Amino acid sequence: MSLTLATLCFALTAAAQTAGRPASATPPPAGWPGGMMEKWVGMWATDGPPNRTRPDGTGNPDYGLDELVVPLSQPWALARRDATDYEIEDTGQICRPTGPFRAGGGAAIQLLASADKITIISRGGGGLHTGGIRRIYLNRPHLKNPPLTYNGDSVGHWEGDTLVIDTVAFNDATWLSYRRTRHSEALHVVERLRFVDPDSIEHVYTVDDRFALTAPYTFARYHRRQPPDTPMAENLCQDTVESRRAWVRLYKRSLADWETRRKEPPTPAEP
Repeated sequence: MSLTLATLCFALTAAAQTAGRPASATPPPAGWPGGMMEKWVGMWATDGPPNRTRPDGTGNPDYGLDELVVPLSQPWALARRDATDYEIEDTGQICRPTGPFRAGGGAAIQLLASADKITIISRGGGGLHTGGIRRIYLNRPHLKNPPLTYNGDSVGHWEGDTLVIDTVAFNDATWLSYRRTRHSEALHVVERLRFVDPDSIEHVYTVDDRFALTAPYTFARYHRRQPPDTPMAENLCQDTVESRRAWVRLYKRSLADWETRRKEPPTPAEP
């Protein structure tokens, strides 16, 4: 009995220590289920029909995500949220990626596919720019030492007709919602995408962060197929007066920080 309990405790401890970290499993098989690739390619409206909900009544929450995330946020994450400067730290305002949560909500997306990779292009985060591009690799596991990025390292595999995307290696600059909810570099996101009818995709997110959240949470969005000739507007990086002013403030802050560091006496070398 005691041996069984000790084994269970060891397994739980190991799982907790590795949660949210890159996996080192065998690469998932590349490719698509028969005839599936052609069905995915195209333009998709992120906001589906108002009555499109999951069995638990949720669907396309977007601006209501705070009601889900805030109660699960650790005290430091709530304090970090309250201290966030919208004009300087809203990455979408200063032509930086906004991460998978904001870029995937409330705007059209374009899905491109090849045998070993899926590319998602989103207008979220200011428009059609590199920050709105995610690449999901079907032919490899997570990188052993991935760089920490805005969109993380994403790998996908198929479970029947459901595409499962596992993403780790995020930096901590993006938000979990539109209203500044914060995460750490331990953020781990699993997405499950499947067709619920010939022209609608259900996109379920499971979000975990052992440092910023007290428990994982799940929400869903729905994507509706658009006509083949639907254009994607080239709204580059929220090119507005406000965003330019944010750039200027950021530049001035960087100069001031540099001048402060330059005037500091050098740190003595260790013997």
